[in-house]
Order: sequence, then C-alpha cells, then structure tokens
Amino acid sequence: MIPERWRRTGLGLAALVVLASTVLARAQGLPAVLDPPPPAPEQPLPYSHRQHLDLGLLDCTDCHVKPDPGFAMTFPDTAICMSCHETMPAGADGAKRLAAFAAEGRPIPWVRVYELPDYVYWSHDSHLAAGITCTDCHGPVAERDVMRRETNVASKNGCLTCHETRQVFSDCGDCHEPRQ
Repeated sequence: MIPERWRRTGLGLAALVVLASTVLARAQGLPAVLDPPPPAPEQPLPYSHRQHLDLGLLDCTDCHVKPDPGFAMTFPDTAICMSCHETMPAGADGAKRLAAFAAEGRPIPWVRVYELPDYVYWSHDSHLAAGITCTDCHGPVAERDVMRRETNVASKNGCLTCHETRQVFSDCGDCHEPRQ
C-alpha cells in the first residue's frame, strides 16, 4: 500500500509535468502535435514529399501555388507534375494514373489534409508575409512519405495558441463572418 502522502506527491508531480509541457509548447509558438496523428486520407496517387524534396530541386511553392488574394494554397496542377514526369518512364502504377489524368486533361483529385470550416476566413498571404513558414504550421512535411494531419493548426486552439505566443492581436471578426 502506498502512503497517502506519496500518492498526493505523485499526483502533484504528474500535474506539474503536464502543465510544464503545455507551457513549453506554447512558448515555442508551434501548433500542438497531434499524438497519435489521425490516419492519412487515401489519395488518388501515391506521393512522397520526402522523395520529391530530397532532390533539393523543389520548394513548397513550386507545386502549391498561392493565387491572389492568397487565401488558399492550391494543389499542384497536373501539368506541373507532368513537367518532370513526362520524361520519366511510366512503369509504376501511380505514374500510369498520373499520365491518364494528364491525357484526359483532368486535375488530380487530391484530398485535403488540413481543412478549415467554411465559416472561417484564413489567408496564407498574411501569414507568409509575417514570416510564418510551411513547417511552422504543417510540421516536417519534407520528411514525410505520406501526408497526414500532424498539428492542430486547423483548429481554433491552434490559431489562438500561435497568436498568443507571437503576441498578435486577434479579434473574432478577423477569422469569422460577423453574425447578423
């Protein structure tokens, strides 16, 4: 039997560790890591960010174009993928499917990993201008063979934690449509 004093001390230490971890995560200003991360959505083509970015020839914005006014980063157009892959042999199943999308003039129906509700307004433009990097919000994508949601960046808590840490004022109307 554990003495009552030791049990209370153990509970207190456990609470202190949880509190310290939360404070440390907020101090770093990064969205909280989801542990464990949810499963990756099934994509129409296999795609490894690690494999493509390890070559050192690509940057996020080479494939994910930010159209004006910069609210959303787009998925790569089929033509962007084909600019490299048209000269590569289409031996693998994924390469054959990519070639079929291109031949049919169809966009690749990628499945979004990070998605905000329709009632939230958010701009990549303002965040990139503030020096926020892709990795700050989406985690170490360049190290991933499969893309899955790893942080809480697409949640109210993720946004507020980042803004509080960076001491950026946020008003409800900055992100949400005013109620009528």
